[in-house]
Amino acid sequence: MDIHKPKSWHGVREFLKEYLIIVIGVLTALGAEQVAENLHWREKVHEAKTSVHQELTMATVLADERIARRDCSDAYLADLAAAITASPPAWRPPTSNYCGLKEAGYVTVGNRPWPTEVWRSIEAEGVVSHFDNRYRASAPLLFHFIDGIQTMSRQEDSIAPELEPLAGPLVMTPDSKIHFLTTIAKLRWMNRMLAFFGGQVKGGIANLGETPSAAELKAMQAQVPSLLRAPGVIQNPSTAP
Repeated sequence: MDIHKPKSWHGVREFLKEYLIIVIGVLTALGAEQVAENLHWREKVHEAKTSVHQELTMATVLADERIARRDCSDAYLADLAAAITASPPAWRPPTSNYCGLKEAGYVTVGNRPWPTEVWRSIEAEGVVSHFDNRYRASAPLLFHFIDGIQTMSRQEDSIAPELEPLAGPLVMTPDSKIHFLTTIAKLRWMNRMLAFFGGQVKGGIANLGETPSAAELKAMQAQVPSLLRAPGVIQNPSTAP
């Protein structure tokens, strides 16, 4: 009759040794993979923040421009409204003075698109979830706000052409006066709000720690000349001495 002897503890120790080697190997591989992934995302975050900083530098330039245009745009529209109110039935366009730009007729200055493409791209790639908590909480709100400014800017651009008939002679009826004055009132309100929102954007950029340096602003302004065709008429508040 065969009697099975229990395996020696030596065999168990060998098994545990091999098992431990395997476990350590797996953990080491997983750890190395995690380190590699962390390094990958750290690099992605660095690249993303560099691109976001460039986008927010552009937003700062546009915000400064809106703030700088506020008073002279409002004065121009107020003068235009006064001319319409006092106009006889035969309208003749007065000489316009828009922020130092003098022309006969109505002057319209369009808006550039506010930049959010980079942010939308890194959101789609999932990079935002790897930002630090403060950045992850604040940046989406800031870019959502910038999107809102873009929407209002488009509305402003869609309304402004309603004043284009004022560039030439026309018959100014009471109804047309009301229409033009109503349009001007809308544009004046939008002008003030967009300037106010520009200040809010700059504050949000500062809170995010992304305020561009004077050198960065100067370089960006060189890429994006003023919408006004009179160089030096508007001095940028961010770089003014």
